Amino acid sequence: MVAPPRLVLDGWYLAAFSDEVGRTLLQRWICNRPVVFYRLSDGSVNALEDRCPHRRYPLSLGRLDGDVIECNYHGYRIADDGVCVGVAEQPDQPKASTVRFPLVERDGLVWIWPGDPAKADPADIPDTWWLSDPGWTHVQGSVGLKARQILLVENLLDLTHETFLHPGSIGNAAVAATPIDVTSDTRSVSFTRHMIGIEAPPFYQKSMGLTSPIDRWQDGDFYAPGVFVLNIRLAPTGTEEPDGFHMKVLYGMTPATDTTTHDFFCLGRDYKVEDEELSAFQLQQQLAVMKEDIDALEVQELMVATDPGMIESSIRSDVAGVRGRRLLDKMAKREAAAEAAAAPARPQRPAAAAAPAGVAAP
Repeated sequence: MVAPPRLVLDGWYLAAFSDEVGRTLLQRWICNRPVVFYRLSDGSVNALEDRCPHRRYPLSLGRLDGDVIECNYHGYRIADDGVCVGVAEQPDQPKASTVRFPLVERDGLVWIWPGDPAKADPADIPDTWWLSDPGWTHVQGSVGLKARQILLVENLLDLTHETFLHPGSIGNAAVAATPIDVTSDTRSVSFTRHMIGIEAPPFYQKSMGLTSPIDRWQDGDFYAPGVFVLNIRLAPTGTEEPDGFHMKVLYGMTPATDTTTHDFFCLGRDYKVEDEELSAFQLQQQLAVMKEDIDALEVQELMVATDPGMIESSIRSDVAGVRGRRLLDKMAKREAAAEAAAAPARPQRPAAAAAPAGVAAP
């Protein structure tokens, strides 16, 4: 089996929607670690590693007493900072704690930093202003993916697959036929694909009432390690910006484990914002498109995991995906090197004393 690449920990990942987190303990795996999410009595979100420091029983199976989680196994009481403040019905006060994760709640989203807390800068979270702008509306949800995160990253950075995987909804020949321009830096990869005078795919005909020919723009931004935003513009051919229909799709590609991924999405639009029937249609279409992707990626996961020797072929349309893969690889290697440098030196065994003359060494 081919092992998945090391996950990047020093970065902001989408962990939950705000309306998922309340005064009920919620467990969610993030980057190979169980995390318990809940709201404190002041309404703020909190997240701890979901392992009691006593015997690693899930804290999420316990109960909230004010802002203290009481473990349902032996009664350890864990405060919001992760520190044990006592044991129910017993006088003991163990010196024990669990990890508290940095969180940011913004625009209805909860972000988590699973790596070094000292490096967590909220300014690095992508701007999602449109999720709370009254001139926009959106639908949202999440699905589980039984595949490594990198496959989803590459899927979204190479949208030529729409031509072949989604011909009945958002794809047509123009997507694969139109080249992209790609830029990148130390934390992101971006591409633009502007299709001019093309046939309107079925989803956009129904969603916007467009008839061919249309202009369709796809401007994508991957913010490493796990966020992708697709900026979409559609309009009758020849229409000048800012006129036209605008959509944005946010994907939170959050590893649950090495080989499973949370696939969060928010699909927004700046037209017909009061049309609930249209919102229901777009949600149904989004989930249908994602199912086609998930079915393909889960089959691909099996093929990738069982073929250690294949040398992949790549073409021009793979440039953004390849850069995304290399970016994550560099970030993971940098974290591994930092961990190795910070690890305590292993004590050296003293050299064996030389054997006296005439005596054989053991």
